[in-house]
Amino acid sequence: MKIKTKSKKVNKQWLQDHANDPYVKQAQRDGFRARAAYKLSEIDEQFKLLRPGQLVVDLGSTPGAWSQYIRRKFAAGGAAVGELNGRIVALDILPMEPIEGVTFIQGDFREDEVLAQLNAAVNNEPVDV
Repeated sequence: MKIKTKSKKVNKQWLQDHANDPYVKQAQRDGFRARAAYKLSEIDEQFKLLRPGQLVVDLGSTPGAWSQYIRRKFAAGGAAVGELNGRIVALDILPMEPIEGVTFIQGDFREDEVLAQLNAAVNNEPVDV
């Protein structure tokens, strides 16, 4: 059975809109993997969600923009590399390119084996976010 997909014209338009999106361009300039980093930034600014020293689990982490944002938030001076004040564990079914200081687990957290890996990664400690 064939499933009809959207027209190529619509797909081309989406790609063009995406390429011209100011947040996409800003993410590229700032070294983020996706514009989603700015969404988390807005949430964090409004609700003061993330604080240095926390244990954070990023579920559905790929491509990694949220983990990158948290990484910079937990680093001295907002650096993309270096010592962290906090711990980040990222988990996704899809593969994710490594991020320094972020522990990545690839798998489905609904599976017992993957959940056990997650519990081990957080040392069975309570998670802050």
